Amino acid sequence: MNAQTPQLPPPQVSTHRGGFGPGHYTIAPENHFGSRLPEFADTVVKKLTTPRNGSSRVAMYLLEIAPGGGTVTPAGAGFEHFLYALDAGLDGVLGDAAPATAFAYLPAGQTFEVANPTDGTLRLLWVKRRYEPAAGHPAPDVVRGVASELERSPGSVPGVYRLELLPSLHPSFDFAMSILSFDPGAVFPKVEIHDEEHVLYMLEGRGVYVLDQQYYEVQQDDFIYMAPYCPQYYYPGGLGTSAYLLYKDANRDGFEN
Repeated sequence: MNAQTPQLPPPQVSTHRGGFGPGHYTIAPENHFGSRLPEFADTVVKKLTTPRNGSSRVAMYLLEIAPGGGTVTPAGAGFEHFLYALDAGLDGVLGDAAPATAFAYLPAGQTFEVANPTDGTLRLLWVKRRYEPAAGHPAPDVVRGVASELERSPGSVPGVYRLELLPSLHPSFDFAMSILSFDPGAVFPKVEIHDEEHVLYMLEGRGVYVLDQQYYEVQQDDFIYMAPYCPQYYYPGGLGTSAYLLYKDANRDGFEN
C-alpha cells in the first residue's frame, strides 16, 4: 500500500487585508466567496455588497464569466444598472467585443444581456439599485462609453484627477459613477464625513485607506464599502498612479427607504 501524501494547510489562512467596522468594510481578492445567480450560466458571482449589509441601498457584483458563459435570460428587471468591463471581449449590453473600461448605465425598466465568446474568463462589475424618481424630472436616458477614451479633469487638489462617467449633476440621476486617479504623493486635504454612501473598486495602484480611524492597505482589485457618515481618507502610495471606480448616491435628500 502506497503512503499517501499528507494534506497540508494552505499557506495563508488567518492573515488578510480585508476588514470590517461599524460603517465600512474592505474585501481583498483572498476574501472572495463565489456565488451564483439564476440569470447567468458559467458565471461566478462575487457579491461585494448588497442591502443585506444593513445600511447599503446599492449592490455591487463582480461577475467572472467563463468562456461561453453569460446571461441565460435578460437580467435586472425592476432596477437601474451600471456595468463596467474590467476585461476586453464581452458581447451584449456593452457592444460586441467590448473593450476594457467600456461602461453602460441602464435606467430602471431596462434589462441587459451579456456573453463571453472568448476562450478566457472575463470580469464585469455590476452596480444595481432601485431608482428614486425626482418630482418634475424625467427618468435618465441610457449612457454608454469607454472610460479609457475620455479625458479626465484636474481636481481641486494637485495630482488628483476625476473622470465623470455619468451626468450626475443632472437631477434625473440619483447616483454618480466616477474614476478618481492619484499621482504619487497626491493627498486630499481633509477627512471627509458626509451623507453619501460610497462603493469603491480599486482599478490600479495601491495606497492606504483610513476608515473610521482604521488603516487598510489597499491595492488593485480590492473593494471598499463606506456607509453614510463614515470618516474616510485616502493616502495613495507606491511609485505609480493609483485609481478607483467610485459610486455615490446623489441628488436625493436621504428620506427614501
